[in-house]
Amino acid sequence: MKNKEDIAVKSWLLFLAVAFLGVAILVKVFVIQIGQADQWQSKRETFEQQERVIAAVRGQILASDGSLLATSVPEYEIRWDSKSDGIDKAHFDEKLDSLATGLSKIFKNHTAAEYAAIFQDARRSGSRYALIKRHVSYPELKAFQELPIARLHKYKSGFTIERQDVRKQPFGLLAARTIGLERSAKPVGVEASFDSILGGQDGIQLQERLAGNVWKPISDDYIQEPVPGLDVVMALDVHLQDIAESTLMEQVTKHNADWGCAVLMEVETGFIKAIANISWSEKDQQYGEYFNHAFGTPIEPGSTFKLVSVMAALESGLVSLDETFDTGKGIEKFYGSTIRDSDWDKGGSGVLSVEEIFEKSSNIGVAKIIDAKFKDKKQEYLDAIAALGVSQKLGIRLLGERPPKVYRKVGEGQWSGISHIWMSIGYEVEQTPLQTLSLYNAVANNGKMMLPTFVTGFQRNGRLLQEVKPTVLREAVCSQSTVAKCRQMMEGVCEEGGTADYIFKNSPYKVAGKTGTAWLSKDGGYVHGRYRASFVGYFPADNPKYSCIVVVNDPRGGSYYGSSVAAPVFKRLADHIYATQLEIQEEEMVDSLSKTLIPISKGGYHPDILTAFHHLNIPVQDNSQSDWVTTSTGSDNVAIKPLTVEIKKVPDVRGMGLKDAIYLLENCGLKVLVEGHGMVKKQSISPGTSAGYNQTITITLS
Repeated sequence: MKNKEDIAVKSWLLFLAVAFLGVAILVKVFVIQIGQADQWQSKRETFEQQERVIAAVRGQILASDGSLLATSVPEYEIRWDSKSDGIDKAHFDEKLDSLATGLSKIFKNHTAAEYAAIFQDARRSGSRYALIKRHVSYPELKAFQELPIARLHKYKSGFTIERQDVRKQPFGLLAARTIGLERSAKPVGVEASFDSILGGQDGIQLQERLAGNVWKPISDDYIQEPVPGLDVVMALDVHLQDIAESTLMEQVTKHNADWGCAVLMEVETGFIKAIANISWSEKDQQYGEYFNHAFGTPIEPGSTFKLVSVMAALESGLVSLDETFDTGKGIEKFYGSTIRDSDWDKGGSGVLSVEEIFEKSSNIGVAKIIDAKFKDKKQEYLDAIAALGVSQKLGIRLLGERPPKVYRKVGEGQWSGISHIWMSIGYEVEQTPLQTLSLYNAVANNGKMMLPTFVTGFQRNGRLLQEVKPTVLREAVCSQSTVAKCRQMMEGVCEEGGTADYIFKNSPYKVAGKTGTAWLSKDGGYVHGRYRASFVGYFPADNPKYSCIVVVNDPRGGSYYGSSVAAPVFKRLADHIYATQLEIQEEEMVDSLSKTLIPISKGGYHPDILTAFHHLNIPVQDNSQSDWVTTSTGSDNVAIKPLTVEIKKVPDVRGMGLKDAIYLLENCGLKVLVEGHGMVKKQSISPGTSAGYNQTITITLS
């Protein structure tokens, strides 16, 4: 019986002991989970290992000549493990003062005593990842590695060197927005558009977590080696970019403008050789590269869109360059809306040919052309515009191109009965400057429209791995006949009597282009006295190599015309290219010499023409029995053709010398005004028009 009682007591004691132990365990678990969670989490983190992603070295961005436009510059961070197994404590203590003195001399951010204290504090706290210095340059790192202790192996010194790549643009402002920014929020430019190529392939490395959620490589080995990104080669020429940037900055600053942009394109390839974007920043109170207006800002182009309108009419076969329109006194109403020409305050230009309308940039003239030819078939006008390739995005490989806003259908959007009039002179339509340039470049390129291309290839270690070839967007935007007429008109803009004549008057090369001056729009209307100035064209006109557009938005420093505000940037670029690229000079010289073998000849009185040619031993092909003739210069002779002179009709005196031209015109009863020198290039009254007695005709010589 007693044994049974003893067994029962022991059983109860054992039960109580087990129950007490269970309760104690539960209490301890509760205390650990609730009261000591942070402490144990910290200890767990101290011993955790993990496969960590290691970012690949980012590729460089290079200019066409190999100059660095963007590169990853290494910066280093120096850390110290006070518990590294290989540290010889006695040796470390002996050399600590020398080490601290060396660090103070190299980095100059702490005294030697302060550096010594950093190491002593790390020892006392048992830190395995003490920060010694951030943002260490490579030369500083090499100097550090020569110091006592630091020159030892990492396990004997305790030092860990970590590399961090920082993106830098060595040329600073130059093309900064197009080169772009590599950032997580709103990356831009080449950095963003070619991120996957520049970024390479990340690696994987085994690392351990130290106190403070700091990760440290266990060794220098990788589970997967990171693959560096490729270098991206841009078409940019740093010298041309510098001129574009500095000249644009000068003009924007001089005229107190809101922003400006300039783009230089290679005609045959579409490669972008320079692109500058200058904007005023209210935040920074200075001008800089803050936004890529060249392809990110759609604007009403104004007069530069007149090329589109005249091309549409020419290509549709509805008008000729000789056809005339009366621009009156420079101010006229169209369906209740008033349109003015720039010379309205001087009495206007009166009757002008289509060519003269373009060269003088007559708003009334272009509006009359489009209204006369497309008034009852406005959809055909929109279709003709679309056929030129200006109604859609270019599809450039850089992010951020904004689409143009061009009516495709009559009646869509804000279309009204007068929309075709406003469109004809560059309003109620929007294009980015680069989209405008692409059509002008196509004219220079014999009708072939090229994709504006910023990047020409990808390479690694100087070896080209992939070439980006020029891309054709349209083999022909129009017929060769229309191209020739457009080139003729654009050359006239830059010659005597054109809106840009004084800018290019003494240039050793020929330029073809178009000035633009547009009102600035705001809240559905236009702001009085606020304009956008532009110039777009190509050079040399005889054998185009480069096209260029310059836009200056809201100049408030006096002048606001495209010829005086934007064209000077174009000219400075063209002057530099002509002066430094000898092949252009040689081509111009060869072209000039070839033309002088059989000289350009004048039309005029037949017997006088023959006498002059025979005296100069110039071969002629003469099939004319007429008193008055025209001539055309061929490769090996001059062809003489009869000129029909009708009674009481204005004769065609273009190509004649002044004496013969005046004789014929005055014989018709006309009063002759003369501008310029040389042979007759233009006449204000079209040939074949009825001649009124004592009517004034102006002839322009060049």
